[in-house]
Amino acid sequence: MIDMPVLVLNQSYEPLNICRVRRAVVLIYQDKAEMLENGSGFIHSSAAIAIPASTVVRKRGS
Repeated sequence: MIDMPVLVLNQSYEPLNICRVRRAVVLIYQDKAEMLENGSGFIHSSAAIAIPASTVVRKRGS
């Protein structure tokens, strides 16, 4: 699950790159990207925390 591909888009929704779910979660957590599509389930970091695993993210402006 953590190694599934995620499409990364720029601010104008053009494709930039493909990264892994692990990297996409870090980008979202650091507020550098926003999740656009959640289609691949959840990543469970503990029994109480489930983080959505995205399939498409959009980078935020710098």
